[in-house]
Amino acid sequence: MWEKSTFLVVGALLGWFLQQYRVARSEDAALINEHIKDIEKFCDAAQAYWLKVPASQDEERAAAAKVRAAHAATTHLYSEMDSLCSAEASKYREMSLELFNLATGGAFESSRTSIDAERAIDIYDLTAQIVHLLRRARRDVLSLGRLFHRAIDVGA
Repeated sequence: MWEKSTFLVVGALLGWFLQQYRVARSEDAALINEHIKDIEKFCDAAQAYWLKVPASQDEERAAAAKVRAAHAATTHLYSEMDSLCSAEASKYREMSLELFNLATGGAFESSRTSIDAERAIDIYDLTAQIVHLLRRARRDVLSLGRLFHRAIDVGA
């Protein structure tokens, strides 16, 4: 009788622990999904900026403001993404900085007389790479293997 009760209690505690772990990881996965959406909005704003010559100075300022505002939305989660990307955190940081430099470099916020299609393509390509990296991180966040890897990292 004692063995069955012990087994039942240990099983219930293990089940509760795994449920709590999955809930926390699901919240992390949702955070990654939201960050992906923010990055895609930033990409869209940057592409719109570089693929259209503004008709006026006000239109130029409005397009630049959209790019800056879209970028600002992505920055709030950098530290969390750094943690969630684990081994690829440095690559994530490098690509995020490069994306910002691409989107706001060149003739950004100056009078332009032509579009910059190559820059727009580079922005899209780099965005796709960042999104792919984040999707891999999301998959890793949801795995139970991550729990064991973290336990090993903490114990080492």
